[in-house]
Amino acid sequence: MKNRIVAVFLSVLLLAAGSGVLTGNSVHAAPGVNIIVNGQALQLDGPQTYTSGTTLMLPLRETTEILKYKTTFVGATGQFKLNRFQETIEFRLSGKEIILNGKDRVPFTDSIELKQQRAYAPLSFFAAIGLVTSYNPAKGLVEIYSPEVTAGAVAGLLAAGNYTGLRERYFTAEAEQPPLPVIQQNWEGVSAPAGQYFGVKSTESRQHDGNMTITSVLSFSKSEALLTLELNTSGKIVKLSLAALQAAEVLASPSK
Repeated sequence: MKNRIVAVFLSVLLLAAGSGVLTGNSVHAAPGVNIIVNGQALQLDGPQTYTSGTTLMLPLRETTEILKYKTTFVGATGQFKLNRFQETIEFRLSGKEIILNGKDRVPFTDSIELKQQRAYAPLSFFAAIGLVTSYNPAKGLVEIYSPEVTAGAVAGLLAAGNYTGLRERYFTAEAEQPPLPVIQQNWEGVSAPAGQYFGVKSTESRQHDGNMTITSVLSFSKSEALLTLELNTSGKIVKLSLAALQAAEVLASPSK
């Protein structure tokens, strides 16, 4: 799904009246959970996160608002629709799939729930619609990022020469992390002839086998380069490559 950073005001219309939670799972408040969306802390005034069984549920409206979606809900049919310019996401409360842009069908068997006339979604929902997600129960921290923001952050760390920060933030502790000199040499080998780094020009992403691949064109003063990231289900890098548009060069490919 192609992603763009756009500025659209979000309004959510939840028209179902008093339907309550739609599953029989035990429900418990989950206080102390911090939600970061595209680097912005979600301020919850009223609705809170909670667990349904063992699943952490997040308030849908407040979470998607930062992602710039306009959302509608038809209570009579249980259908949600999220719009962001030409991007559309459709799903039903009792459905088993999410429809992206009217054509791509993504299996989704987890539940969207209504609690006190508000919609809540599990973290898996945000991953299913093409976002980079992670949850650290020990820290009580949920992070949700759009692919273009993730690519911009990685490229920014590379351009700033903060290779240690890149490795600590985006590579798993279990993975065989690439040596810092290798990351530095490959970045400089591509960026030096390309000139001054300007930013991310465009980004596309796709999901496969539980992982996500983010491909971005980076803009420099003299030319462009291609940054490819492969992330696991925890939002950590398992492969990172950078290339001038004429050739491919692997920056890092940690063994699993």
